[in-house]
Amino acid sequence: MRIYLTGFMASGKSTVGPNVAARLGCTFLDLDRLIAVHDRRSIPQIFAQDGEARFRELETNALHQTANRDDLVVALGGGALVDDDNRAFAKEHGRIVYLKVDPDTVLDRVVDEADRRPLLQDEDGTPLPRQQMRERIERMLEERSPAYTDAHATVDARSSVSSVVDAVTDTIRRNGWDE
Repeated sequence: MRIYLTGFMASGKSTVGPNVAARLGCTFLDLDRLIAVHDRRSIPQIFAQDGEARFRELETNALHQTANRDDLVVALGGGALVDDDNRAFAKEHGRIVYLKVDPDTVLDRVVDEADRRPLLQDEDGTPLPRQQMRERIERMLEERSPAYTDAHATVDARSSVSSVVDAVTDTIRRNGWDE
């Protein structure tokens, strides 16, 4: 079993994932953390020093490493499955669960940590003003929507962590993906 959690930034992938993995008796892997450990730099540093394109290469490499392990719950980066090849890879090697959030939920969750969110910063690395941040979130959610909705299942991730964990776990079990 391999479960890939996808969704926009702050949808709860890295928070929900360990809890889902624990309930299913699986290993949890956060793809962004794997990249940062392997590259010995934070994600914002990679973006700042090498750009988004290089980060996406590292992300693809890390995603491909997940195929070597079973009984895994993987939190993907918010843009990982925008790439058609990455999405096809994840669909071939596991099941994808989309944690769906709306722009206001995202904004509420990230506004105080935008300094750690490269996609919510200007070209100088300064967090965008709140309204511009919301507009960027809306645009990115719209652009990524086809990739997200191509998941095997969608779970509303606007509620409490425990409710989202319950919903994801129930979805996995109901579909027999835990067998």
